[in-house]
Amino acid sequence: MIEMQKKPEIWDDSTFLTTVDELLGALAQWAVQQTPYLCPDDLQQGLEEFNLAIPYDRTSCYGCIFETSCKGLIPFVRDLFEACPTILAWNSPKIGQHTRAFYSRNSQPQADYAFIDLDALARNIAHSVTVSNKYNQAQEALREAPRGQV
Repeated sequence: MIEMQKKPEIWDDSTFLTTVDELLGALAQWAVQQTPYLCPDDLQQGLEEFNLAIPYDRTSCYGCIFETSCKGLIPFVRDLFEACPTILAWNSPKIGQHTRAFYSRNSQPQADYAFIDLDALARNIAHSVTVSNKYNQAQEALREAPRGQV
């Protein structure tokens, strides 16, 4: 009998604090990693649009910190993409309207036919931010634990 894998603990409903800068950094990281080029077209413009789409008080120095969970972060980020024409453009190939491509060990499609999958981009951003925060929480718990109890 095959046992179903358990959902990783990281994808729970627990909340953590994150920042706009952390989201922007993860967006830049994953956009670069998911494009077949050095970086996607107009990366800076995409980051600026994404920043403006995030609802926070730009007049307050604390406005860039907010509480979220990994489960909540994925749809939050994906919804923000809809307000960012530059990021939406990354989801289309530079040439043609190809929706399917053939890959093999010996051949790859030309880079101009590739595009960034925005659902995968949102998941990767949420996962990176969550992993970073879970790691920081674990480190904090280790620092606060009485000596010899770890």
